[in-house]
Amino acid sequence: LEVDYQDTSTDFWNIVNETQPIAIITFSRGFIDHSWELEFNFYNRTNWYADYLAPLLPTPNPPDEGVENYFERNSTLPMDEIEDAVEEAGLGLNAYIDWQGDPGHFVSEFMGYHGVWYRDINQQSENICHIAGHVHVGGLVDWDIAREATHITIRKVLDQLDQFDYILG
Repeated sequence: LEVDYQDTSTDFWNIVNETQPIAIITFSRGFIDHSWELEFNFYNRTNWYADYLAPLLPTPNPPDEGVENYFERNSTLPMDEIEDAVEEAGLGLNAYIDWQGDPGHFVSEFMGYHGVWYRDINQQSENICHIAGHVHVGGLVDWDIAREATHITIRKVLDQLDQFDYILG
């Protein structure tokens, strides 16, 4: 995926339309630190920061024409459980939930919005998406630590999914 609004949106919709996920976790780089920041709020903005390729802002803007400007969508990740598990793993990460903050006005928030948007519009469909949310990974987190924290995050999402779906087998 490229740091470009149009490419991100096109790639996202192609992937979810093909896979019809029951859960989505999006990731992007966050602050230049050792954080594992679980974002709660995402907005259908018109005031995005420019990306690097023309057109520099989302098209359409705001991206979600089905709701009003600045409509808020929220993460449904099991954030408390993820935060606790990442902290307890002793990875040296500062795991926290950003309940009130600003997820960035940039392509990372845009990606996070897409995930929770997809979840919200697929609540009444045949292929329900139960969980969606976004993690900002600190820019000083190395690959091995990020991989381990990602596995922990996925495990907590799978644990929550077990409460929704029972598959005979």
